[in-house]
Amino acid sequence: MIEKKNSVYNILGKIGLVLVLVFSLCYCSKNIYASSSNFNVNPVTPENQIDKSLGYFNLLMNPEAEQNLTFNLNNTTSKSITVDMSFSRSTTNDNGLAIYDSAGKTKDSSLQYNIEDYVEIPKKEITISAHSQVTVTAKIKMPQGANSGVLAGGFSFKEKKSKNQESTSKGVSITNEYRYVIALVIQQDTQKVSPQLKMNEAKATQVNSRNVFTANLQNMSPTYLQDMNAKATVKNVNNPELKYSFENSDMKMAPNSNFNFAIPVSIQGNMKDQTSKALEPGEYHLTMTVYGVKNTNGTYETTVDGKAVKYEYKWEFEKEFEIAEEKAQKLNQSDPTVHYKEPINWLMIIGIALILIILLLIFLIFSRKRNKDSHQ
Repeated sequence: MIEKKNSVYNILGKIGLVLVLVFSLCYCSKNIYASSSNFNVNPVTPENQIDKSLGYFNLLMNPEAEQNLTFNLNNTTSKSITVDMSFSRSTTNDNGLAIYDSAGKTKDSSLQYNIEDYVEIPKKEITISAHSQVTVTAKIKMPQGANSGVLAGGFSFKEKKSKNQESTSKGVSITNEYRYVIALVIQQDTQKVSPQLKMNEAKATQVNSRNVFTANLQNMSPTYLQDMNAKATVKNVNNPELKYSFENSDMKMAPNSNFNFAIPVSIQGNMKDQTSKALEPGEYHLTMTVYGVKNTNGTYETTVDGKAVKYEYKWEFEKEFEIAEEKAQKLNQSDPTVHYKEPINWLMIIGIALILIILLLIFLIFSRKRNKDSHQ
C-alpha cells in the first residue's frame, strides 16, 4: 500500500515538475522591460534662450549666427554604457502628434529650410563610464533667409543595447525603452506667424490592416499648429445614409509638415468577435472642419467633451473622391474584421449558362440526326 502511494506521489511529482518547466519556459520567453533609465540628460540653457523655464532649447538667433549647445549626460549605473545621439527635424505622425523622428518621412513640399542641414552632432555614439558624467556639444547655425517663423527639431539620446541586454542565456529578452528627446526651436524674431492649413488628397486605404478613409492635411507655415481639433464626415454620394464620422480634438502639427488624418471605416483594435461592414465602391464626399490654437478670446467656438471652447483659427474643407470596385475588393479582402464575400459575377454565370445551353442543343441535334440515319 505504501509502495502504491509512493508511486502515485512520484507520478504526481513528475507531472508537477513538467508543469513547472513548461511555465518556466513560457515565462522566460517573455520580454522584461527595464524599470528605469540608466542615464539622464540635462541641457545647459544658453543666454539667448527666450524662456528659461522651458526644458528644451528655444533660441533667438541672428541670421548666419553659429552657436554651441551643451548637454550633460550622467551614467547612474555601476557599469559603462553607450548612448546613441541623433538629431531629426520635427514632423507630424499619423496620430496628429508633433514628433522628433523624421525616419521614413519625406520632406514636406513647403519646407524651405531643413533644420537637419544646420545642426552638427559630435558623434553618434557616446561612451559614459560608471557613475560619471560626460559633456557633449552640438553645433547649430541659423540660415540667412529664415527670417519668419521657426525651425524645429529634436536631439535624441537612447542607450545602445549590448548583447547581454538583447538576450540572456536563459532566453530572457530585456528591452530598455527609455529615450530622452530635447527639442530645439530656433527663430530670428518673436513675431507671431499664423498657421496655414491645406487639405490635399483624400482616399480609401488601410491603417493596421483596417479600412479607413484618409485626408492629407498640410501645415504650410513655419510655425506649430497648436490645439488642433478636426471633425470629419465622409458620405456616399448615391447613398447619403452611408456615412462615417470621426473627431480628434487633441492634435498638434509641426511646422511645414503633413500627415494623413484617418476616418475609421472598420472596427479598430481588438475585434472581440465583431465584424465590420465591407467598404462599398462609389463616389464619396468628405467634409471637414479644423480648429486651431485655443484662446478664451478666440473668434471661433465649438464643443469639446460637452464644453464650449474658443479657437483663434478655423478651416473648412470639402473633397470628392472615388473608390473603384477593384480597390474596394482588395481592401475588404485584406481587412480581417470584414467577412468579405466575392461579389457574384452574373455576366460570367450567364455566359457559361448560354454556352452550356448551346452545347446541349448541338448535342441534341446531332443525336437526332444519328437516330434518323440509323433508321434509314
